[in-house]
Amino acid sequence: MFDTNFDFDYNRYKLNAVIDCFNHEEEELRMELINHMEKLYDELVPPEVKEKVDQEILEEHNRQWQYDNCFALIHMHDADDVNVFFVAKGVNSLYDAALKYYCDLADMKDEYSLDSMMDTFDSYDYLDEPVFNVLSDAQANDKRISCEVHYDFEVGTLEMRGSDGTMVGYDMNVLSNILDNVECGKYSEVQKRVMFNEDIETYLQEINGEGQDEGSTMHL
Repeated sequence: MFDTNFDFDYNRYKLNAVIDCFNHEEEELRMELINHMEKLYDELVPPEVKEKVDQEILEEHNRQWQYDNCFALIHMHDADDVNVFFVAKGVNSLYDAALKYYCDLADMKDEYSLDSMMDTFDSYDYLDEPVFNVLSDAQANDKRISCEVHYDFEVGTLEMRGSDGTMVGYDMNVLSNILDNVECGKYSEVQKRVMFNEDIETYLQEINGEGQDEGSTMHL
């Protein structure tokens, strides 16, 4: 998950000669090239950049661990009063839940069924409502449950309960506007998450400071 391919052109005769020096053991050549890249990284990258890279690697490891070991409780409700309850991987934060709406669900909500929208989630399994409620009650004591998310397409809100047990509601249009700003630039995944969280915090402070407008943010 953390590695990427890096291709470049090199004279094939010279390359074949180098491979011959490794007795055609291409894996040994690959490891030698990786070692050279590590030396370049150590020699060229400034300490402050290395610190940032280390943080990004750690956060990526944490997200991968969450994906492998955790799941979200998700409920969707539409204008026809249809409900679906399920568990899914890949949604472990407000950013993940909002991005799922922004990238997939927003364009589907008026034309597709909830079952079709559910197909866009990773490794999902249906739940009935009683089981969903039992798992919701168990969230505080079950570290596998990363969050509880409610997409209400009838009223246009996304409600989420995090690990602290607090349910907070957000206007889906507000989340989309914030993601418009975050996604328009060439930022890393870590930078996008930081920017999103900062904008959400600013928005919550404005709402809590000025009084809550109808359909904006709800603390439930």
